[in-house]
Amino acid sequence: MSELTPRQHHSDGRLRASDEERDRTAAVLGDALATGRLSAEEHNERLEATYAARTLGELAPITADLPVPGAHTEALPPFENAPVRALFSKVRRSGQWPVPPHTVARAQFGAIVIDLRQAVFTRREVVIEANSFCGKVVIVAPDDAQVYDTGTALFGKRSQTGRREAKGGDGPVIRITGRSVFGHVRVTRRFKWPWHESR
Repeated sequence: MSELTPRQHHSDGRLRASDEERDRTAAVLGDALATGRLSAEEHNERLEATYAARTLGELAPITADLPVPGAHTEALPPFENAPVRALFSKVRRSGQWPVPPHTVARAQFGAIVIDLRQAVFTRREVVIEANSFCGKVVIVAPDDAQVYDTGTALFGKRSQTGRREAKGGDGPVIRITGRSVFGHVRVTRRFKWPWHESR
């Protein structure tokens, strides 16, 4: 008699899907987007289906035509844990970049802009640790995101400008932590770059 129980067989599509299994599916989709196997539109559609799936049988077709990373493959690119730093400089991150579960931004006598409007959320909820010392961190949130700023300020400022409510209820959850010391951490849904390349 086999020692494996039905719960150990992921081929049983009737089993309820766990958050970890949905996250693994989302990681495969993120890898497919990064390698050009999926367009941004296809990725968004499949990611929605992933987090709406209740059983393993509903998850399976979402990645049936995609290669599955190895067991030791990280869900996100290697730079996921690298802090975004601006020291006497200006740094911006924008476009279709995969958002790690935890992003650290440190601005010291500089400015950081993290534009999430076209970013790829491979997790439903992400944390951005925004630290500013005599500098500025600007976080541009998508229209459908729920944003919660629980950071602190010491002789500094934290602000949220523009519309505070999310447009729609199916967007990502963005939790902002960190500290502003003689600096400014600003959250907005609309932003124009304060600097532009001349070319």
